[in-house]
Amino acid sequence: METLDITMLIGLVLMVSALVILYRCARGKSRRQRMNELADTLLSIHDSLELQVRRLETLSGEIASDNEKCSALQYRAGQLQDTVDSLEYRRDELDRENLSLARTHDELMRSNADLTEKAARLRNAIVQDGQAVVELEQRIDTLRRIKEGLEIAVENKPAEEIPYLSQPLFSLGIQPSAQNHLTAYGLRYVGDLVCRDEQYLMEIWGIGPATVERIKTKLNENGAYLDMDVIRVDNRWYRRKTD
Repeated sequence: METLDITMLIGLVLMVSALVILYRCARGKSRRQRMNELADTLLSIHDSLELQVRRLETLSGEIASDNEKCSALQYRAGQLQDTVDSLEYRRDELDRENLSLARTHDELMRSNADLTEKAARLRNAIVQDGQAVVELEQRIDTLRRIKEGLEIAVENKPAEEIPYLSQPLFSLGIQPSAQNHLTAYGLRYVGDLVCRDEQYLMEIWGIGPATVERIKTKLNENGAYLDMDVIRVDNRWYRRKTD
């Protein structure tokens, strides 16, 4: 409203100034002519002032609308700033949590490395102990068989000799290549073979199911079989007699 009053005041000043100028210019004319010209001038000035007033009102409305938009934008900007501040605070919290998690991860990695090393040492110790136990069991079994063999040798223990077991492996009729694979494992006589089970033979490279079946058939034909409980004395095999 203050802007509108100032504009109207300026318009009035301009109108008065125009009247004065027109009056001076028209002093030499007739009074009626001067009055007509003055009326036309006043009408034109009035129309111009109305136009300026309408433009000013339109401009004032636009300014008011812009002010409302500016206020809304300022309010929205305030909300966005609050959101930014909240996100920055949350980001700082996440950075601290990530740092804490990184430290925890490093500690876990160090602990895992220590546990892995300890597990490896323990596993190696278990394997070594297991091998020692197996070797000890084999040693005990060997000593037991030696003892039984000595008892048989001095005829203090009844046993039945099985001559067939003293025959060489080629008597089984298997292929020479398979015989070579068995010989590589220290199996030279039939008696060496019957002390083993079928799984042991299948784990020997070059010995397949067909060869194992051939061996089992040949042993059965001669009253022998795999995994027999026999005792070796020199190159002779005995089976304990049962009461």
